[in-house]
Amino acid sequence: MRIAVISDTHDILREEVLGQIRMADAVIHAGDVSSPALVNQIKSNLRNGAGFYPVRGNADGDWAEKIPETLELTLDQVRIFVVHNRKKAVIPDDCDIVISGHTHRFQEEVKDGRLWLNPGSCGRRRFHMEVTMAVLHIEGKNRRVEKIIIEPAGLSSETRKPDIMAAASDMGSRGDNANPLELSSGELLRLIDRILAGMKRGRTIAQIAGEMNLEDSFVEEICRIYVTHPGVSVNGILDKLEVNRQIGA
Repeated sequence: MRIAVISDTHDILREEVLGQIRMADAVIHAGDVSSPALVNQIKSNLRNGAGFYPVRGNADGDWAEKIPETLELTLDQVRIFVVHNRKKAVIPDDCDIVISGHTHRFQEEVKDGRLWLNPGSCGRRRFHMEVTMAVLHIEGKNRRVEKIIIEPAGLSSETRKPDIMAAASDMGSRGDNANPLELSSGELLRLIDRILAGMKRGRTIAQIAGEMNLEDSFVEEICRIYVTHPGVSVNGILDKLEVNRQIGA
């Protein structure tokens, strides 16, 4: 049995993904579909008799209220549990495979005989992360994961030209405003932390933006997320920032 496993499409369905869907006996979507149009596009590309098993993600709106947050299903002889964010779910003891999404990062790990699979994101590229999906091959109780790289990871921070963090360390430089979305997620986390530190010291948005060579609107967005979500972590701000980028908020 050939199962196409996708997640975090965020309203983008690439031709490479459609090609895998057309060959699959079943399709599992681990959430953040983002529109009913994409659901219909997947269904229209299913081969005859193929099943479609989606769960609802945190970026799916009211339209998705009838899509379950978790699924338990058995394909061939393998019991599968599907959830968007596995950190927010109670995992059944009797499942053979746990499929999740949310992180946009591919993961395949076996612990105590159980397979944990995150296909990564096959939608819009997140920062410099690779764009991926998975194909799960099942025969009886046997399973094998095939990682599909649709777009490789972008240049690492070591190989690309000096970026916004270098500009931010030079408090006096005021060239063209740098683009924070060119950063890796780790660099962006450090940048967000510096913005919050400036805000806590009483610096204005304009002052922080000027000192760090950033657009005022970007600094304002970070500060707004921090103020409107009491107790949010830097990682939480990064997640919210990315969701806003993907849904156009």
